[in-house]
Amino acid sequence: MLKGIRKSRKGKLRVSFFQPLTQLEIETQHKGKGTLEYIKEASLLYVYISIPSDIAKSSVALFFGEVLSQLLTEQQPDEQLFNYLSNVFQFLDQTDHTANFTIKTLLDISELMGFGMDKTTMEFPYFNMLDGTFDNNGMLPHHLSEAESSLFKVFNGTNFDAINAIKINREQRGVLLHLVLDYFKIHLHTFKKPASLSILKQLFDS
Repeated sequence: MLKGIRKSRKGKLRVSFFQPLTQLEIETQHKGKGTLEYIKEASLLYVYISIPSDIAKSSVALFFGEVLSQLLTEQQPDEQLFNYLSNVFQFLDQTDHTANFTIKTLLDISELMGFGMDKTTMEFPYFNMLDGTFDNNGMLPHHLSEAESSLFKVFNGTNFDAINAIKINREQRGVLLHLVLDYFKIHLHTFKKPASLSILKQLFDS
């Protein structure tokens, strides 16, 4: 809960602090009685330069705000995941290329959350969405085509500073993004495709 956030621009809490993906250090009032808690103070850990004003980046931020609200439900801290997300969204703020960012980040998150693709099976051509392995059974349900499986491998093996070099067209990118989200739905049964997915599609199809 945020008390009095809209009353004063000079307060310790500002509306601008609570935009999608903003990285904050917060002080909370925690009574441990199962009631609503209050954020007393907040300060910026990292000041975004381009995300608030760049329509492509702000749309990506909105998308991941929806995704992470579904994924980050545990109360226990996850320092590895936090550090990854902090670094990757700073990269988004600094990069000039956003087209392949969403797919790469989602695949990385799947690995950090324990259901990433099995790298020991990558010599096989077809990706099995059910168990995250590659095999030879391309005709079975929940298997991607060889071309789609190959793109999964490419994104998995490419660092962020080189993702712009992955050459796929708008149609391929859209199909691959939907497949990655389907993969999340298979392994996280309560996961739903974000409403802002349609905004991303319109943006990158324009």
